[in-house]
Amino acid sequence: MSRKWQVMAQPDAAASQRLQNDLGLGPVTAGFLVQKGLKTVKEAQAFLNPSFEQLHDPADFYQMTEAVERIQEAVFSGETILVYGDYDVDGLTSTTIMTEALLSLGADVHPYVPNRFTDGYGPNQATYARLIDETGATLIITVDNGVSGKAAIDWAKGQGVDVVVTDHHALPDELPDAVAVIHPRHPEGHYPFGDLSGAGVAFKVAQAVLQDGMPAESLTDLPTEFFDLVAMGAIADVVSLTDENRAFVTWGLKEIEKNPRPGLQALLKSAKQPKDAAVLSETVGFKIAPRLNAIGRLGDASLGLDLLKTKDEAEAKSLAKQIEELNNQRRELADRVFDEAKKQALSAEMAAAPVLLIAGEDWHQGILGIVAARLTAVVAKPVVVMTHVDGQYKGSGRSYGDFDLHAFMADFQEDYESFGGHAGALGIAIAEEKLVQVRAELREAGGKLAFEEAPLAVNLVMDPAMLTKDFYDQLAVLEPFGEGNAQPVIGLKDVPLKEAKALGSEKKHLKLLFNGGRGPVEALAFNQPELVLAAEGSKQATMAGTVGVNHFAGRTRLQLMLEDVAFAKKQATTTSATFKRSKQDFANLYKYLYKEQERAIVSDLAAVLIELSIDETEFKLMIQVFLDLGFVKMEDGHVRCLQQKQKRALDESITYRRYFAG
Repeated sequence: MSRKWQVMAQPDAAASQRLQNDLGLGPVTAGFLVQKGLKTVKEAQAFLNPSFEQLHDPADFYQMTEAVERIQEAVFSGETILVYGDYDVDGLTSTTIMTEALLSLGADVHPYVPNRFTDGYGPNQATYARLIDETGATLIITVDNGVSGKAAIDWAKGQGVDVVVTDHHALPDELPDAVAVIHPRHPEGHYPFGDLSGAGVAFKVAQAVLQDGMPAESLTDLPTEFFDLVAMGAIADVVSLTDENRAFVTWGLKEIEKNPRPGLQALLKSAKQPKDAAVLSETVGFKIAPRLNAIGRLGDASLGLDLLKTKDEAEAKSLAKQIEELNNQRRELADRVFDEAKKQALSAEMAAAPVLLIAGEDWHQGILGIVAARLTAVVAKPVVVMTHVDGQYKGSGRSYGDFDLHAFMADFQEDYESFGGHAGALGIAIAEEKLVQVRAELREAGGKLAFEEAPLAVNLVMDPAMLTKDFYDQLAVLEPFGEGNAQPVIGLKDVPLKEAKALGSEKKHLKLLFNGGRGPVEALAFNQPELVLAAEGSKQATMAGTVGVNHFAGRTRLQLMLEDVAFAKKQATTTSATFKRSKQDFANLYKYLYKEQERAIVSDLAAVLIELSIDETEFKLMIQVFLDLGFVKMEDGHVRCLQQKQKRALDESITYRRYFAG
């Protein structure tokens, strides 16, 4: 780390004081509201206390009347309805909303969550044919998908099966010939808010069907039992938490906290959510969503649908246990593939590529997007990670910064077997014989591209003594945080450290401990092995991050999730490649490590440094070079040398290039 900070303009004192006086707010809350541009009492009230009046009428959707009439006709005439969803959290919540709404009317409804590996995303003609044959459905309602399924929907229409599409994804040039296409950005529509999630759109359709033409006059007229699902879909799909989304998420999180579905209660328990802890957007983002997404990544996502729908606590507990096991598998798979893919990403071959196409064998398709996202943080470039499947390389890509990866790669889509996505993420398949060609095309097209890390926006630089539980409580009034309502980042300069400690079995995570205003504060950074090395022995740090609380063993402690950190004692020696070590020095160190594999080098470090006549920082960075290249691994304080299948150059390591290749 060590990013450039862009400290934001501080709030107008008079406007802040006005909000404090008129709304009874604390200075922290009022200050951040003003900094967000909410300077009037009316604006602040609307933000802090979302109301029914902030919601829009479902009738504002283009073709909503046609959709409601066809759905109600199917319900009341006893037709079989197929609800066709998606395998991610937004798809699961959308499917649950639509299914439960129709069941409440007595409909004959069959929900279906497609399989990522056999059905793929969106309408699939073969799957449609099978399901129509199995269920006898005469109406299909798509949720969180459908706008790009023209061919399959046209086929269904030819079979006498109507389709109502409800979706929020990017609109194609030609929409499917459906009974209705319910989309907040429909080209012929004028819905006031275009950033609903799939679950939000499904909710609007469910509301319109259940209201049966009667206008809603208050929250009691709405199907509020679905607010929790709408909140989960919005947070997991990273849509803007503004306008009516903010209202849905605010109410939905409270529903999960106060009156959770049995499945969510069991899932939170398995995720070790303390009983007395508030349910925040990060609870969904880091505890609920990864577990539900893990199901579809590794297998049949219908398990997640069962969890959301069940009313039986025993069944919920059993399902949550299965999901926890799948999530653990997902973590292990992602870590293994990441380690393998990282070696390719840091290779000399990839150094000049503007967009990295990483290709592996026998990598699980379900976790490639996760790996791509993690690699972008390592190489500071867009990354596509693929695995070999039936003569093709299939996988997922993630962009870096605000670069439109989809638009850049779309220029060569005639060379792909399949391609889709949006600016920040995409899915792709490339025939194995074309991989080299595509890499060359992208390299030539992106020869002048340069990716620079954006400055870190810091809301407030403050003294550590200001970090108290009261500060956090005032900050929490601004929840829920997320897209469109970023959690404020605070900066702390020259902070004396009580402790700098590595966490985890592989020592990849960092915890710093320092004094806040009323007790110790933890600062945490995950999956940062270089940072762990840089931190050891440090007595002072400058850092920036977001403030939260950690509940553990009945104790609550403030914590800072690090966005940036720099250590005072390291600055003079680690800001550039100042170390002069020959390749023979590295060879000699490796020979020493091979001979001393049974020695607990971590605990015996002082003696080791004397024997080698080497500086501690240099030693640790040289070890990191070996870790980058897969030459060694850390195991219970030992450095174990690994068998090598092929030779690798030192300059394939980003650590070597950064600190030794000057």
